[in-house]
Amino acid sequence: MKLNWCIILLSFSFLIGRVTEKDVNHMFVDYTGLTNECYIDSIDYKYLYYVAKDSVDKDSILLSDVYYAYNDFDRLFYISWSFEENLRRIENRTGTLYLVNDDSINFIDIKFNKDMINPEVFLKTGIKTSKYISIFSIEKIQTDYSVLDYAVKRGFYYSYYLFLGLTTLDLFLKWDSKRRITPQIWDNYNDLFPGIATIGLQKTGVTYQSFTALIPISVLTSMIYDYRKDKNNFHFTPIFTMKKFERNMKIFSFKQSINNQIKKIIFKFRK
Repeated sequence: MKLNWCIILLSFSFLIGRVTEKDVNHMFVDYTGLTNECYIDSIDYKYLYYVAKDSVDKDSILLSDVYYAYNDFDRLFYISWSFEENLRRIENRTGTLYLVNDDSINFIDIKFNKDMINPEVFLKTGIKTSKYISIFSIEKIQTDYSVLDYAVKRGFYYSYYLFLGLTTLDLFLKWDSKRRITPQIWDNYNDLFPGIATIGLQKTGVTYQSFTALIPISVLTSMIYDYRKDKNNFHFTPIFTMKKFERNMKIFSFKQSINNQIKKIIFKFRK
């Protein structure tokens, strides 16, 4: 009889203490803001492997197409270079932060804690007031237009490397194997310099005026482009799964593209 009561009590305790199992939902967001709900299996140097929601088939996506990946416990799995670069461009600026619940907060300074376990934003809202906010509570951040300084740099480097590349191409096309190497190189690149007698440049190069005229045009065009494209708006969390960002959040960089290719080569070599 005592054994029977023990069995009944044990069974009853199992029924009361039984907890409904719930899987952790994983999500990854692309650069346009579209979110894919899934179970993330693994991540390597090139791909993110996942099983889509309501599916049993394993699939993959290039990491270069993923803005960031996280789960519904607000833990980051992966953040792209563009994601980190956007955070870097926002820091130490003024602006407005828009939350997913339609509230907004004006700030005079902002910094990010890029911890994968507890990613937060530090906002300075006044001389003596500040607060921390989870990065997953943010829909977007709108900064002041001082962020256009990146457009200024980009416009200068585009025009500078354009002329440098064309001059180098012209050097190879007009190369004379009978002449010495140093004079040929100097005569070619000398066209880009102004007349500076102290370093031996007696007259201004033939392409110098075009070079100096193109730089401000390139810078101004780059600034207008960023202004028209609302590059002072940085998006993070889509309100709905199928809602897109107002602009693509991917940042193109020649330097970063080269670094990525070098990393792939090193990874394959080590493997």
